[in-house]
Order: sequence, then structure tokens, then C-alpha cells
Amino acid sequence: MFNRIYQVLCDVCEVWRDEMKNFVRDEGVFLFCLIMPAVYPLLYGWIYNNEFVHEVPVVVVDDSRSGFSRQFIQMADASPDVRIILRANNLDEARNIVARQEARGVYYIPADFTDAIYEGRRTFVSVYTDMAMTLQYKSIYMTASNVVGKMNKNIRISRMTKLTTERDEDISAAPLNFVEVPIFNPASGYSGFILPCVLMLVLQQTLMLGIGLSEGTRRERRRLITVARTIPSRGYGIRLAFGKGLAYFMIYSIWAAYLSIVVPKIFGLVMIAQWRDLLALMFPYLLACISFGLMLSWMVRYRENVLLLVVFTSVPFLFLSGISWPLSAIPAFWQGVGALIPSTYAIRAYVRIATMGATIGDCMPELHVLWIQAAAYFAAASVVMWRTRKG
Repeated sequence: MFNRIYQVLCDVCEVWRDEMKNFVRDEGVFLFCLIMPAVYPLLYGWIYNNEFVHEVPVVVVDDSRSGFSRQFIQMADASPDVRIILRANNLDEARNIVARQEARGVYYIPADFTDAIYEGRRTFVSVYTDMAMTLQYKSIYMTASNVVGKMNKNIRISRMTKLTTERDEDISAAPLNFVEVPIFNPASGYSGFILPCVLMLVLQQTLMLGIGLSEGTRRERRRLITVARTIPSRGYGIRLAFGKGLAYFMIYSIWAAYLSIVVPKIFGLVMIAQWRDLLALMFPYLLACISFGLMLSWMVRYRENVLLLVVFTSVPFLFLSGISWPLSAIPAFWQGVGALIPSTYAIRAYVRIATMGATIGDCMPELHVLWIQAAAYFAAASVVMWRTRKG
């Protein structure tokens, strides 16, 4: 019994050593497993780190040419987010200016703007924006909304009588007031919203790339790990999967800590998780991702195949997590597909733990699924390794 256990451990260690050597020998595996996890999150974070845009150029079409319309224009131009660059004669001229990318939006004030206010009728300020840039659209729209809100308050106050103090005016203009306090994403920015999801997805996708490239190279060259030729058929798949998985686990344990703790600190993202909770989440997640990648390696006959597979699945996997797209809006079939992907549950749990103050106890359903996936995919990976013994 002791000799058998010793031989199993020797076989696993030999497989592990061969896979570790492959990290250095194979440029593709080295790039995707040792370089990409370090660089890609930084590039992504730096691109979206500036979560606000200021002085967005806007064109105004003022058909009213009245005191109220000038007040709206002046208040919008005085805001930090919008800069009025031109007053166009009509909407066609303003549309051409936006088409030339000289402006990002249009404010249209109708001819009856002031008359409707004096007559007590409802009037409108139309906002046209270039939807190609979400942050710019947000600045243009929110500026118009805030200016209209302030003007409404002043108009209501001017129509009131028998008010003696400013406090009476404020209460009468806004008897039901509200204070907006963003939670979980205080900056209400894109980076704080999407970057935590991407960090978890990077772990899974780069693992799939590294494993796929390694297995694709082996099949192209018809090469077996040296010790694999001497491993008996019984237990071959388990030993091979365990040795390979151990190599990837050792490398990605470092990247898991880097992506889940260091990167959010670098970009000032909300991070209120305890290290014990993150450890309890990352351990089964890494096991599930590694086993998932080894299981899917049977699909990779050539190195290039895995690039197509990972590029094609990255965006769908992000949507299937239910974070960037409402889970209730995802059809039941695709929710079932998402339930098979380790990143789906890891993203949900990580966002709750890191930004919402949840503990690992609050995320036990996601944790249980990750452990089940780790076990099931390891069993499937062992079968895949056994079936591909002859390369």
C-alpha cells in the first residue's frame, strides 16, 4: 500500500514538474498564464478609471429666444459637465454638427417655451445625444434634468404668495424632498460597476487559454508527458489531471490574490471584504475553473482553436452572470447554460462580498455550486485525460 501511494505521488509530481516547465517553454502559455493576468486588468482599469466626463460639447437650438430659454442655457453652460459651444439655427444644422463629431448632443427649446410657462401649461426641453459614449450621454442628460428641476422650483416659488421666509419657500416648492445616497457603487461609475466582474472572468478565461494552448500543442506534436507513458491505465486520468491542476493552482493562487485584492486597491474600488471570505470563495473557484478548462481541452485539436473559443465566450459569460444584465431578463435556457459556468457564481459572490458587505455565509448557495462544479468537472477532466492518453 505504501509503495502504491508513493508511486502515485511520484507520478503526480512528475506531471506537475513537466507542466511547470511548459509554462516557461511555451511562449503562448507563458503569455496567457503569467503576463496577461497581470497586465490586462490594469489596462482595463486605467481605461475606465476616469468615471466622469466634464465639459461635454453641446449645441443649443433656441426657438424661444426668451428670458427663460436664456436662463436654461446659462445654467447648463455653467454646470461642470456640459459646455455650450454653439447656438444653431435649426435641428438640421445641429444634427450636422453632431455628425461631424464637433458636439455630442443637442438641447432643443421649443418656440412656445416661455408662453407655456406663463399660461401654466407643460412644456418640454428635448435632449438629443450621441449614444456611442455612455458617460457623455449621462452628463448631457443629467445636466438637463438638474437644470429643469431647479427652474421648476423657482417657477413654483414665484407663483406662491404669503410666504415670509426662504424656509417656507423651500418647503412649499418641495414638500417631499429626497436625498440620493448611492450604495455599493458610490461614484455611480462604470469602472466600479463592471471591473469586479471582469476580474473574476479574467481568472477563468486566461486559465482556459493556458490549458487549451498547452493541450493543443501536445496534440499537434503528438507528445505525451514523459512519465505519462509509464503510468498504468488504472488511475491514469486522475493522476494526470491532478498533476496538471496542481501546477495551474499554484500559479493562479497568486493571481487570485492579485486580482481580488490588489487591483481593486490600485483603482480605489470599493473593497470591504475580509480575507477569510475571499479565501473561502477563491479556493473552490480556482478548482472549478482548472477542472473546467481541463475538461474542455478535448475540444482543442490545434492551438488556434482555444483562442476562438475563449474570445467567443467571454462576453456571453459576462452577461450570463446576471450582473451586467438583469437575471430576470435572461431566458430560462440561457440561465441553465450560465449555471454550468464557474464564473457565473463566482462573479455574483465576489460582488456581494467585496462591495455589498456580505459574508461567506451569505453566499453559501454560490459556494456550494462551485464545490459541486469543481468535483464534477474534475471527474470529467480525468475521463478526458484518460481518453487522450495516446495523444
